[in-house]
Amino acid sequence: MPDVPEYTPYSIYVLEPHADYATAENGYIPIGAIAERVYSKPYSSLRGCQRDDEHIRNDSEKLYELTSDEDYLEALGGLDDTELYLGWDSRTRESVVKTGMTELDYWLSIRVADENTPATVEANPPETQDLENAVFEDRFFADRAFSPSLKLVLADLIRRGDIPRGDFLFRHWW
Repeated sequence: MPDVPEYTPYSIYVLEPHADYATAENGYIPIGAIAERVYSKPYSSLRGCQRDDEHIRNDSEKLYELTSDEDYLEALGGLDDTELYLGWDSRTRESVVKTGMTELDYWLSIRVADENTPATVEANPPETQDLENAVFEDRFFADRAFSPSLKLVLADLIRRGDIPRGDFLFRHWW
């Protein structure tokens, strides 16, 4: 790909949400900017990390190990997984699971209303509501509705050749 930078090899790349601080030479990867270019919609690396580890604390770090073939292939397996957890339904006291779509496909199906497409869901739908093809009134609520796993997004971006193969450090600072 001609517009993909050639990254300087590092043992661990740092995932940087602010593209201004990332360069191909300093080992910082502008994850949000790359994901938005590839998927044509904003991606929240924090929400994706919280999908991987819902209990991540402020001022903490999470290492995504994708250097070894075993770890990388395991992460890529998520691209074929057509079952995703939507949440716990306290009324029925059961987990709610969506089948038939990958996390990426589900996320990409969520959109923002425009002059030709009216909103179809409320601003803050219940966690367990199926949002396949949902249309939100504005970008803020659409972005908060669902985010795929950061590990899955990293594996997909490696597979596409948009980021180098390696280990990635996500820092959750407030």
